[in-house]
Amino acid sequence: MAILFGYTSYPAEALSTVFHQVKHRGGQHFQSNFMPSLDLQMGFSIGPQEVVHQHSSGIYQQGSQSIVVTGNVTDRNHQRLSPEQILQCYKDQGIACLQNLMGAYILVICDGAQVYIVRDDTGLRTVYYSVQNNRLMFCNEAKGIYALPFFNKVMNKKAIATYFTYSFLPLQTTMMQDVYELPAGSYLHYTSPQDTKVVRFFKGEHISKSPEHAVEHWSHTIRTQVRQEIKEHLFTDQEAGVFLSGGLDSSIIASQVAALSDKPIHTFSIHFGSKYRNELYYADLIAKRYQTYHHEVEIKPKNFLPTLRESIWHLDDPIGDPITIPNMELARFASEITPVIFNGEGGDPCFGGPKNIPMLLEHWYDGVNQEKNFREKSYLASYRRGYAYLDQILAPELLKALDKQSMETILTPFFEQPTQNFLDKLMSINMRLKGAHLILPKVERMLGAVGVTPISPLFTAEVVQSSLAMPSTLKLYQGIEKYILKQAFQEDIPPQIIKRPKSGMRVPLHYWFRGEMKKYAKKILSPKNVKAAGLFNPKAVKLILKYDKSTGIRRHGLLLWMMITLEIWRRIFIENESL
Repeated sequence: MAILFGYTSYPAEALSTVFHQVKHRGGQHFQSNFMPSLDLQMGFSIGPQEVVHQHSSGIYQQGSQSIVVTGNVTDRNHQRLSPEQILQCYKDQGIACLQNLMGAYILVICDGAQVYIVRDDTGLRTVYYSVQNNRLMFCNEAKGIYALPFFNKVMNKKAIATYFTYSFLPLQTTMMQDVYELPAGSYLHYTSPQDTKVVRFFKGEHISKSPEHAVEHWSHTIRTQVRQEIKEHLFTDQEAGVFLSGGLDSSIIASQVAALSDKPIHTFSIHFGSKYRNELYYADLIAKRYQTYHHEVEIKPKNFLPTLRESIWHLDDPIGDPITIPNMELARFASEITPVIFNGEGGDPCFGGPKNIPMLLEHWYDGVNQEKNFREKSYLASYRRGYAYLDQILAPELLKALDKQSMETILTPFFEQPTQNFLDKLMSINMRLKGAHLILPKVERMLGAVGVTPISPLFTAEVVQSSLAMPSTLKLYQGIEKYILKQAFQEDIPPQIIKRPKSGMRVPLHYWFRGEMKKYAKKILSPKNVKAAGLFNPKAVKLILKYDKSTGIRRHGLLLWMMITLEIWRRIFIENESL
């Protein structure tokens, strides 16, 4: 993947410092660009994948206007655009040109004394920014900003409760004060430190429902869009890879990549050992049907604990989803075989998701005479993370500043959206919060850490638009989730996969923390360390480590995982401990 970073009001010498933090994404050298009207220094590096396959990544300057592109940009007809063509589009249409662009990209457009930093429609690529001490700073990965000599690192402790509620940080919030993740389908408009604003240009809630209700029409549309995205990223000089869990979404992608590729593909699945539940049987059904080079990778704590600190460093923000680190180990394995990995991310946010049916039932049957914000509270509780235990697990100092209502108000604009039905409101939340701020950044970090490019054919702007335009009954039909996906690809997927309910990849945290990771957890979360950090209630941590249920706390393994992840993040980025 390509790399993009920059800052204002400081000499170019700091560009090398930033590049050193992010060069794992694929570049060996970087080129610089200076825009004197903004006093803006920019660095750019292109990875080998972009060089060989002529992605849109590059720099183009004409007079007082310039553009830097990372990723792949096409027009609405799927014609790849060069930086020169994108800048010309901007000259012709202004910033409204973004409505005509598709792909996975980050753009920086400099125009005289103003700059636009742009993230693609659905958030397939990420960018972070900060305005601190009268300077603008930005980078594909937040660690590039952290490394700048003039950036002041302060932990955003107000975000800790949000992290334990969601297991990630939604919208612009990060765990570092003054650093923000640009939301998907948005641009940052900057003219000065005092004149900075974020503007959404991709608004799914404004997509009108199509009058077309036919299953055949939408099956064909979704199938065509997914296959088109795959075709654009298949190349004759390399063997494609797919992360194959055995679930519906990844099975669909594996089937189509195999069908469209001129050569056998590689599929990669993880498991945690024969004594733990897995989905290898279903992954093997796909692998055998399409005769893939199938790789089953066993993940054990002894495999990932030596590199856990480095993995958390790569993620930039703490991510409490326990499958993240095992998937990073899978990415390391896959990187030795292929530079591009397709995945099934997007199937849940765009077409289904385990929260939808319970939320719909509560909306329909329990919505009368409920307290204010009951839907927001129900949604947060549905994550089944730490929302119910915040009063017990957080340190007293953090509890004083705890404002649960602020976490609920993140969701309120979605539920109050007048143009969408309730199911589409839920899916918009899943797309814009979980999709753009957990799923896609996680995938980009996992694979970018080892120089591999991720491709998510189920999460493109076209697929999202189709999802929101089609009748809701085609996504959830008579209790059948992802109905339209199943119809579109039913001839390609074994019926055992089509018909079975979603189970998800269950990481055996409960067993690990009572066995292989018990000693490690006690070391990281020792009373001395917990007291020094000042983030958690020491008594609660002690009880959770013992799996004591007398306090009513459940999901001990997940809470321990989230605590350890946050504590390691704090030590690396705030205390500057070595990896």
